[in-house]
Amino acid sequence: MNNERKRYQEAFKRHVVAEIEGGKLSQADASREYGVPKFHVRLWLEEYGKFRPKKNIVEVVMKSEKDRIAELEKALAGSHLKVVVYEELIRQADKALKVDLKKTFGTGLSESSGGRDTRSRKSVKRSK
Repeated sequence: MNNERKRYQEAFKRHVVAEIEGGKLSQADASREYGVPKFHVRLWLEEYGKFRPKKNIVEVVMKSEKDRIAELEKALAGSHLKVVVYEELIRQADKALKVDLKKTFGTGLSESSGGRDTRSRKSVKRSK
C-alpha cells in the first residue's frame, strides 16, 4: 500500500475551482476528471473560491467583541473616577461638619434646621 501524499500546485487548484464556479464541472465531476478526492476539491473551494463566509464572519465577530470590551473598559474607568470623587467629597464634608457622614446617614437630620443636625454635641461624638 502506498501512503505517499500527492501535492497539487496552487495554479492547478485555482483552475479546478474556476471550472466548478464557472459551471463547467460539478464537484463530483472535477474529482473524477482530475483524480482528486472530493474532500480536497471542497477544501480548495473554501480556500480559493469566491465565497469564503467562515473567515469573514470570524473577523467581524472578533472586531465587534474588541470594540465592546474597549467600550466597557472606558465606562468602568469613568465609574471608578466618580467613586473616587464622591469619596473625597464625603471626606471633605466630614472635616467641615466634624461629623462622620457615613455613620450618620439616614439618622434623621432636622428639616427645620436647614439640614443641620439638631442633636447635642454629645450624641454626635458618640456616633463617631
